[in-house]
Amino acid sequence: MKTENATGDAPRLYQAILPHLHPALWNDVRNARTLAWMVSGLVLSQSVSIPSWLPHIHSQATVAQSTERRCRRWLENPAIAPGSVWPLITRALRDWGPHSLTLALDTSILFGRFCLIRVAVLYRGRAVPLVSRVLEHASAQVGTEQLLPVLAEVKGLLDFLGCTMFDSWRIGVFATRP
Repeated sequence: MKTENATGDAPRLYQAILPHLHPALWNDVRNARTLAWMVSGLVLSQSVSIPSWLPHIHSQATVAQSTERRCRRWLENPAIAPGSVWPLITRALRDWGPHSLTLALDTSILFGRFCLIRVAVLYRGRAVPLVSRVLEHASAQVGTEQLLPVLAEVKGLLDFLGCTMFDSWRIGVFATRP
């Protein structure tokens, strides 16, 4: 399978995303460009599968496998710290404006022994994690004493970012069944 040149919305989306990815965060401008193309592919394909991104990624590669390998190398690059995405998230939350912010509280069981408590921002059907905590707890049902520190951390984080719409918190609670 050969890749095709990106047409349609992909180049415009890429151009819109690229200015938000400061090259210094990614060690090299090529890393920022690759990420911008991957985000474009993710958004336009509406899939987390790398092969589904390929029709939306502009590349000089003549074989789709080369472009896919480039994306996988970027994702596995030890020089790119996952925390470096955080400035993008904080910028988005600072510029959120008067729009309603919906938070989801999720608890999941890991290995039948641990409970993952996660709070995420819901936006356009996606969840962007803000705070996560893992407890040694064999049930997805956790008490107030475990939830309050997590919610306090979320509130502190959003207060720090200048989000002031917390007079009425809208928190959706989703608990995974054991």
